Parts: sequence; C-alpha cells; structure tokens
Amino acid sequence: KGLLSGAAELVPILILGYFGKAFWSWYGMLYPKFPDFDANHRYLEKFQNRIERGEALTLDVFIKESKSQPKIARDAHPDWSVPFEYDEEDFVPSSKSLLVNVSSKMLNKTKNVWLTARLKTEKGDFVAEAHAGMIKYDKMKAQATKYWLMSGEVCEDNTERTYGTKDKPLTARGVPKMQVRLVYDRTHYPRPWKNSHYYPPLYVDEFWMTNDQLIKFPASGYHSFDAEIHFGLMSAPRWRFQNMMDHSIKNMATQFAGEDAEEIMQMRDLFANTNSYLLVVTMVVSVLHMIFEYLALKHDVLFWQKTDAETLKRYVSLRAIFGEIFCNVVLWIYLYDQETGWLVLILMLGQIAVDCWKLTRVIEVRLERSGAMVYPAFRSRVPHSSSDDYDKIALQYLSYILVPIILVYSLYSLKFECHKGIIAYLLHVSASMVYALGFALMTPQLFINYRMKSVAYLPWKRFIYRAINTFIDDLFSFIIKMPTMHRMSCFRDDIVFLIYLYQRHIYPVDKERMFDEDFTETADDKVEATVEDKKDQ
Repeated sequence: KGLLSGAAELVPILILGYFGKAFWSWYGMLYPKFPDFDANHRYLEKFQNRIERGEALTLDVFIKESKSQPKIARDAHPDWSVPFEYDEEDFVPSSKSLLVNVSSKMLNKTKNVWLTARLKTEKGDFVAEAHAGMIKYDKMKAQATKYWLMSGEVCEDNTERTYGTKDKPLTARGVPKMQVRLVYDRTHYPRPWKNSHYYPPLYVDEFWMTNDQLIKFPASGYHSFDAEIHFGLMSAPRWRFQNMMDHSIKNMATQFAGEDAEEIMQMRDLFANTNSYLLVVTMVVSVLHMIFEYLALKHDVLFWQKTDAETLKRYVSLRAIFGEIFCNVVLWIYLYDQETGWLVLILMLGQIAVDCWKLTRVIEVRLERSGAMVYPAFRSRVPHSSSDDYDKIALQYLSYILVPIILVYSLYSLKFECHKGIIAYLLHVSASMVYALGFALMTPQLFINYRMKSVAYLPWKRFIYRAINTFIDDLFSFIIKMPTMHRMSCFRDDIVFLIYLYQRHIYPVDKERMFDEDFTETADDKVEATVEDKKDQ
C-alpha cells in the first residue's frame, strides 16, 4: 500500500519530467545551434542565405486555368506584383482580393485554377517559384438524409454536386485564402543540412486549410468566388515547427485515422490557425491540465474510499451522481453521433466509470435472476436518513422548473428543426437539455449544504483541482473545435464552483477538522463530535 501511495505521488513529477524533456527537444529543433568545430577540432564550413538582409525583391503572382501545374513565360504579365525588402523587422504583409471564375465544364474535366508565385531580385534574376491549386478536389463523402419528422418530408438537399467519373466521384470547393510564404532565415548551416549557399524556401501554405473553410459551388452554371491572396514572411522556427507538425500529422493519418478524419482536421486547425504565443501557452496549460485532472481524480477516489457509507449518504447527494452518470451517458452518445474526437470520448468514459464506482460505496449492487432474465438489484448499505429527504425535496422542486422547459423545447425542435430520424431527434433534445440545464444536477448538493449548514464533508481538494481545470477548459473552448453547446457547458461549470465557494465562506468552519480525506482516518466518535460542535456554533 505504501509503495502504491509513493508511486501515485511520483506521477505528476514524471509527467512534468517527460514533457519538459519533450519541450527541450523541440526547442533544439526549432532553434538549432551548430558548433564551429567538429569532434576532431576541424573548422566546420557553413553556408548562409544568398539573400542579404534588406535586399530589394519582387513577388509576382499569376492566375491561370490548367489541367496540371502550368508553365509561366518569363515575360508574362503578373496579376499582382509586390515589391518588398527582405527584412523581418520592417516587412509589412500584403494582400489582394482576386476574382476566380469557374465553370461546370471545367470542373467536370477536373481542371484547376493555378496560382503561381515567382520571386525575383531587383535586377530581374529568378530566385524561386511556388504553385498551388485554387480548387480542392476531394473524395465524395456519404451524408445522412434529414427529415421534417412531423410531415416525413425530406429537408432541403444540401449535398454537393459530384465531378469526375462514376467510379471515383469527387467534390470540388474553392480555396478562399491563398497564403504565399517566404521564409526569413539567417541561420548558417553546416553539412549535411546544406551543401552550398542557399535561397530561402518560397511556398504556398496549405497547412491551415480545412474543409469547413472552403467554398461550396452551386449545382450548375458559372461559379465565381473572391480569393484573397496573402503574402508574408515566416520565421524559420515557425516554418520548422509547421513542417514537423505536418510530417507528424501525415504519419498519424496514414497509420490510424485517415487524412480527413475529424481528429486530424482539429489538430491541423489548432497548429495552423493559432497565434504562436497562444499555442505555446496552450501546450504548457495542457500539461498542467493533465496533472490537475490526475490530482482531482486521485483525491476524489481517496475521499470516497476512506469515508464511511453513512457519512457519504448524509452529506453527499447520491441522486446528483445518478443524474450525472445518466447525463454523461447521453452526452457521450450525442458526441459520438456528432463525430467528436476520440480523446474527448475516452475521457468521458473514464469519468462515467469513476462515478459508477462511487455509488457502489453507498449502494450495494447485486445481480438477481428472475427465470431466464438476469437484472441488477440495488440496496442501500445504510438506513434511511434526513439527507435523503433533502435530496428528494431538491429534485422535486427542480422538476417543477425543468419538465415544462423540456416539453416546450421538444415540441419546438420537432416542428422547426430537421433530424436524421427519431433516435437522432431524441439524442439532440436530450443533449440540448443536459448542456443547457446541466448545472441543475449540482442543485441537490447545494440544497443539502444549505439545510445541513455545512460543507465540511465535501472533497475540497478535488473541488479546487477541478475548478482550476474548469478555467483551463474555458481557454480550450476557444481553441479546440467542439459543438457550441459543449463550449457553453464549460462556462456553466464556473458558475457552479463560485456557488460552492460562497457556501464555504458563509457556513461555519471547524478549525480542528482535518482537511478533506484526512479526517476520515479519525475515529467515528470524534467525527460525530465534530459535527455536533458545528451545529452548536
């Protein structure tokens, strides 16, 4: 037992050590430092950027329709030209909106509109060239049909027109933003990183591009859309980081999920469209979130493991835990139906398992047989107490408010919203109510605290760690793609915790009571005496 306890204390240190080493390794790759001499004390020849700092350059952008990557004549007139100086400090990003015309005939032949970016010196010498298509062709994905449930009619068909062949149908979407990047690199590289003086990479950045940001075309006729062309310098560390992430994401897609899987798209969107400083903060906070989540789980389990069943039933709302299990199961099914990332789903399953274990500390679960049917039977481990009545009264008051709201919203969704079927409709309504009114699950516990005029027997260490994670979740809700209702529930939890803090402030505190799970190690008579003292206050 002592060995397991010691190992549990080491877990946060091991997590910090692992991620600290990983971050240091990443820093070394993003900001490489090369020695001047090799192992034999011989001078290392290094190669530098051919373009001097502050040198005048020009970027020419050409737009051309073609089946494959086009060749642009040397004397061709550009659609957009940007003169600039190669200096990261004084450089000002440029952008221009260009109208892109697309015809159904062109799409049927799977042609593309190509953007060609050509970089040249002030004298007209060629430096680099980059190409990218402004139309993205992708495999056709099956989409579920939605209905008006009351009439049975099919909702407006939002499926996209397919192009290409019948064997390999494709969808076509316009790219609304093309980002041309020139890397600003002043690093001196030895062999084998470089074998001669080099020109910096020029490329069209498509790392940011996810399907939800692309433009859908109508079913027929000519299509036109405005594409905004951006040109900017990218720092060498950011470029290295993006290449590392792109390579890692492609490997993950190949081995596990596929390039267009929801988890892959979310990761790509996070790394590409998040500010560099905010991304670093997010990574650091993610590690802290993991540690606090572990500590909250650890102290929660210790509290329920060491506290006797009678105290738990008296001071903790078991109906709230029952309700939380039910709501989490509903949300898990809803999030699975919405194709939410597996990371969120696995964490929710873990929470459901812990909540089920908590109930077994107060309620005995047995399997009973009735003929050929086997079913679970529940029996309380302790006799009825007054807190059971408080729990029941709180839920009774809640039902007067919640039931009418649920009925009204159910009728509204049935009449004015489209659904894939009856099951999808029930899931949508249930999840909506859980998200909107989930804070009501904590009301029975707040009511018990109010009637008992005590918060002494609540696991406050667990609450503190969970509260910190709640505020971290607020940050994640703006960064990670998730359903809107799930995002709103993060802020709902903040309100609940503030109410708990208020109750802890207004109710008397026993100065002799040991903190959280520690008090459960004292004798039963001392616990009862402590409770009586609080009542006398």
